Amino acid sequence: MEFVSGKAIKLGKVENELDRFVVELARILEKHTDYAIVSGYVAILFGRNRASEDIDVIVRGFSDFGRFAREILGNGYWIMNHDEPEGACRMLEDGLAIRIAKKGTWEPNFEIKLTKMDTDRYSLENRIRVDLESGAVFIGPLELGIAFKLFLSGEKDIEDARFLYGLFREHLDMGKLEYFVRRLKVKKPYDKYLSWKK
Repeated sequence: MEFVSGKAIKLGKVENELDRFVVELARILEKHTDYAIVSGYVAILFGRNRASEDIDVIVRGFSDFGRFAREILGNGYWIMNHDEPEGACRMLEDGLAIRIAKKGTWEPNFEIKLTKMDTDRYSLENRIRVDLESGAVFIGPLELGIAFKLFLSGEKDIEDARFLYGLFREHLDMGKLEYFVRRLKVKKPYDKYLSWKK
């Protein structure tokens, strides 16, 4: 792994089927909107060994959702939770997520949501490009991702936070991390689970 800049990481890894699925669908998504992958897949991308059914993605909005839907449908994907693109677009506008997977499968899937909170917008504005051999994907900022995982507080989430912190601790902006820890009110789990941070 090589930090090309504060906003780009070159990741030399043997890609698995999940990585290839993510890169392929992200390549289509990038043509139609700005996006950031957040939550569990970020830890998996960097080597955490655990399963995930969905890849959480936040998007700014679509310039033309119908065009995006036609492209994914034409490339062997389907929108799992609505038969019609217009209905899927309405779901997004109503604050719901849509799920996209390869036709005939349920997982893995992209769970796509529009930005709602200022933390979503921050993720998009401060996203990090991760270059893999088969293409690039964009992830949310690591500091916010770690704090948000502590906020979610499930066992898997805590382990994701610990994994990412351990892997990236020399590259994290500790001021930003502590800001998000305060913002999300996760100081106790931060001190407890990342106790080796000092």
